[in-house]
Amino acid sequence: MISPIEAIALLKNITIPFRTEKLPLAKTLGMNLAEKIVADRDFPPFDRVMMDGIAVKDISAPTWKIEGILFAGEPVKAIKKIDGALEIMTGATAPKGTEAIIKIEDLSIEKKIATYIGKTPLTKGQFIHTQGMDAKEGTILVKKRTKIGPIEIAIAATVGKAHIEVESKPHVHIFSTGDEIVGLHETPAVHQIRSSNVMMMKSVLLSKGFKANSSHLPDSAEKIKANLDKVLESNDIILLSGGVSAGKKDFIPEVLTYAGFETIFHKIAQKPGRPMLVATRPDGKVVFAFPGNPISTLTCFWVYFLPWVSGDFPEYAEKEIKFLPKPSAELDQWIPVENGETLAHNGSGDLINWSKADGLVWQKAGQKDNKLPFIPLK
Repeated sequence: MISPIEAIALLKNITIPFRTEKLPLAKTLGMNLAEKIVADRDFPPFDRVMMDGIAVKDISAPTWKIEGILFAGEPVKAIKKIDGALEIMTGATAPKGTEAIIKIEDLSIEKKIATYIGKTPLTKGQFIHTQGMDAKEGTILVKKRTKIGPIEIAIAATVGKAHIEVESKPHVHIFSTGDEIVGLHETPAVHQIRSSNVMMMKSVLLSKGFKANSSHLPDSAEKIKANLDKVLESNDIILLSGGVSAGKKDFIPEVLTYAGFETIFHKIAQKPGRPMLVATRPDGKVVFAFPGNPISTLTCFWVYFLPWVSGDFPEYAEKEIKFLPKPSAELDQWIPVENGETLAHNGSGDLINWSKADGLVWQKAGQKDNKLPFIPLK
């Protein structure tokens, strides 16, 4: 049995099985790149003028005779004489042999003769953004797995990427397990309960943009195997609620081994949710199997699965809590709280009282401090 800290460390090493899709560039903001963006030419692609002014061949000339004008977007023109100049606009291509651009604010121009009136000495290459200065053709401009922001959109557009390959969220299938579970629209017998865990997890995932489906597994190893095989054909992540403990009908661990999964960990020294299991397969499929009690599933889903699948295990702010229970010597505890006080409840099957909780606090084994990491639930 491992600690929650060890479990989180192991989860951070499991690759999230993202899918990829090609989308129009304008629809990719906030997504992760699934390809690298490469310079299709030098940047800038020509010696680019950085200021409105004149382009000159010789900065030592006492004056310059303006031979013409060059706008951005026009084919480049030549300066004919050594003391000649072209009036030039920002973004234009600097003529071949240009020694410098002199900005318009530093010039006096009368009868097409320009005189320098600036305060600082002229320098060769000033205000010329030289070809390839930012990046050479073939340079990787944005790496794979970069989150796409406004700058990345602009860079992709600059290299002509009207569509780009991005990571899309994994497809998730959620199973409830157990003969005691019936559907939401069924009338349960005295010994049965309606399925709540699946609906909780599915609603959260759908709200976060995942494609999530669900179904139920009876307490039959053969039926679990058949259903699991079928669902794995089209899904990347499987979530299971129940069937993972040590009961005679808890078939999930053996079925996962049959299906080619390797257990990363099974059982965490925590309360609730001790029997939690995580397994992976060489093809990238991942399984999270949670204990069946509603609060055990909720805690494991909220504390472990959601941070893992989002790629972000946060540093939780600490909160001072009143009326904490005596710490366990061996188990970390996830304790429901409301308005800074421990919430009274009747165990991990008590959804009714837990509904009042605004968060969980993490009390580590043997920890006597009343200031604990706080995980919001609402």
